[in-house]
Amino acid sequence: MESEAKTQRLPAGLVDQSVEYFWHQNEAHCMYNGKCYSFDEFPEYVLAKIYEDMENNPAALKDLATWENHSDDDRIRRWIHCRFGGFDMEPDITKDGKILHTEYFDCGFRGSCKHEGKLCCTIKVANGHLTKMELEVLKRVELADKVIADELNISIETVSSHWQNIRTKSGKRNKVELAVFANQKGII
Repeated sequence: MESEAKTQRLPAGLVDQSVEYFWHQNEAHCMYNGKCYSFDEFPEYVLAKIYEDMENNPAALKDLATWENHSDDDRIRRWIHCRFGGFDMEPDITKDGKILHTEYFDCGFRGSCKHEGKLCCTIKVANGHLTKMELEVLKRVELADKVIADELNISIETVSSHWQNIRTKSGKRNKVELAVFANQKGII
């Protein structure tokens, strides 16, 4: 009997040269070339990609410089935390070296951080980026629109408008697909 091998979806960096940064137990880590590294063990290539991202985002770098009492290593850790902190199945650096900002990471300071939106990334989707309010609505995908409206102090019509924008931007057709997407990206 002939059987076809099924391709299993694996975390970025587990079996290839892509990189997945993540934050765990108050420390930056990465998965790269089949190994998991803590910050102090990062390979040169992995650090070089962080420096490249910093150089290509001068406004975010300027904001990072305003954070007081940080060593150079602490700033790099903060960069990773704010821009790449979530562990998802998508690479932060593709195997061909392209830097992506695709995941949502709830660092615990969303909504109260004075640096929010300056250093951290919004989530990039197929047709743009989700806004802060769209993310708030998407976090509540399992709730009725009336409940979402009440929790966010907005009208049901505004909730409906956000759903339409989220579907258009993400390419997802309905709440079921959005719930799966939100779960995969760590939003819920």
